[in-house]
Amino acid sequence: MKKYFLVFVLLFVMSAFSIALNAQECTIETLLQKPGVWKASPKGSEGGTAADLAREKKTITDIHTMIKSKYIPKGVEANFHGAYNPLYPNMPGNSYAYSIIPLNYYCDGNTIKTEHETSTYFSINTNIFDAEIYDTVNSDETSSRIGYHYIKDMPLEKDGYWYFKTINVPLGLGMTGVASAWLITYSGKLPYAYVTQKEFLETRKITLLKEKRQSASGFQDVLDRLEIEKTYKEKEYKNDPGKLAKYMKMDYNDSKARYEKFLRDNEKSFQPAFDKIEAQLKMPASELNQPAIVKMDPNDHLSYLFTDDNDPFGLILIKPNPGYFNKKMPRSTPQFFWVYVRANHQEPIAANFMSDIIKAVDFSLLKNMLGK
Repeated sequence: MKKYFLVFVLLFVMSAFSIALNAQECTIETLLQKPGVWKASPKGSEGGTAADLAREKKTITDIHTMIKSKYIPKGVEANFHGAYNPLYPNMPGNSYAYSIIPLNYYCDGNTIKTEHETSTYFSINTNIFDAEIYDTVNSDETSSRIGYHYIKDMPLEKDGYWYFKTINVPLGLGMTGVASAWLITYSGKLPYAYVTQKEFLETRKITLLKEKRQSASGFQDVLDRLEIEKTYKEKEYKNDPGKLAKYMKMDYNDSKARYEKFLRDNEKSFQPAFDKIEAQLKMPASELNQPAIVKMDPNDHLSYLFTDDNDPFGLILIKPNPGYFNKKMPRSTPQFFWVYVRANHQEPIAANFMSDIIKAVDFSLLKNMLGK
């Protein structure tokens, strides 16, 4: 009996030790090793024709198969999703995307739970980029002042695809993380074109003239109203020369002189900017034919300076490149892919996801999908 009692005590102690050990198991280290799960997100937007949509879904399925063959979720619930945008007439092809939103596991005492939100994001986008590449700038857009759309960094071609340098990005709530991106395109080509320095200067001269006219319009409106008022006053005081003379001296002449001076001052304030453009247009052709990377002149709000891709304030001007696209192909055909991932690189689970998901992207497979 004593023997059985000792065995029971031993089993009880071992069980208690196991419970205590398990209570300590939920750590960031164990979460990093905990197998995650794949979870399909709710059905999203679905645009385009039925035939196009079927082909697009096949492409997204192939992309998911590629990722799933190499990426095993750890410490996250990997929510994957396919989105299919409406048909836009200005685009030679339809745009659609595959994305993963990985929700971290976390410890709530001894219980492992799943976060409800995250700043971590991964996507493979077909025929769409994070800058406007299909349309030119219109007057309502913030980039209308420089006349072109722009990107912040110029990609480098490497191993047959285009790589954007990793950059710091805001994640909200005062946090920052990093983002990386790639373009998979037809060999040696880009789905957009770079604006030359000469193109920018010629366009800037036109937009600067519009700015000058807009700045002067208020003053000119006052002068136009003065002339209308003068006509009425001349009729009103046609039999009273004294009142007309008083009006001309006290109201009309003074106001006219003041607003004509405003117009002259406005002209003077814009002229240096026009002179700078004319001087820049005299640069050697070798410089004028270089891609335009611009930033506002800190000493002159009406002028821009040319800079390089290392300048954090530089804007790389781009324009549509319709010659890149084969318009004879079905609209569902992938003609380029834009791969993007961002995460809080200082948070272990997010950093682990970012590293693992990039390794799962088969760039050669994506390149072989282009035009098919």
